[in-house]
Amino acid sequence: MSQPKVELLDKVRHKNVKLDTSTMDIPENHVNASFVVVNELSNLVHEYPIFITKNPTTGQFQLTAILGLKSGINLYLSGKEWRAKYLPLEILRRPFSAMMEKEDLSAGRIALDLNHPMVNESEGQSIFTETGDATPFLERIQNTFAQLMSGSKRTEAILNLAAEHNLIHAINLTIDLANGEKTAINGLYAVDTEALNKLTGEALEACHKAGVLEVCHLLLSSGAHIEKLIQWHDESQK
Repeated sequence: MSQPKVELLDKVRHKNVKLDTSTMDIPENHVNASFVVVNELSNLVHEYPIFITKNPTTGQFQLTAILGLKSGINLYLSGKEWRAKYLPLEILRRPFSAMMEKEDLSAGRIALDLNHPMVNESEGQSIFTETGDATPFLERIQNTFAQLMSGSKRTEAILNLAAEHNLIHAINLTIDLANGEKTAINGLYAVDTEALNKLTGEALEACHKAGVLEVCHLLLSSGAHIEKLIQWHDESQK
């Protein structure tokens, strides 16, 4: 694989750049987890198991969709296709990235790896029009980053409040596979249902108003999709 060549998008320099979006089988998608944010939860919980994890850099709680049972294996990838109707925003934004402004971490510009396998000048989605304006495709990418940035802040606030009320606890997720093998996904946290059911008075009202209760119930409902991943994994081994 060639070395990345990341550049901030420029309507002159990158006027002929296109993105081949015909396949989801790109290097970045060969992962077994994806960061997600609260504003996409209502769609994602219908298709993904979602847990709480900790950001390895900041230590802050975050939301993570589990895509596979082993590192580097994405069970939602089937050839070039993605086996779900809804994709996490973090998946949708690829292969673009955000270059944050040092003075203002809430602001940033979109960058692209020109050596990425999706990037070419002959086929796929154009980024800029002939007049240098953003194409509808690029506008969707810009909106994806806007949702990720606003959603990240809201997610952090909701999970911090949940933690303050002891609604988050560490779990051990060990899975028995059909071939007799056991696999474990480490570093996961989940909603403490006992603590959730004991919320009363001002604490209950505060969590309701902040959206904590809704997020907790969505996360709890998503756990059933682990069974689907086990089935997909077992089928892939036959």
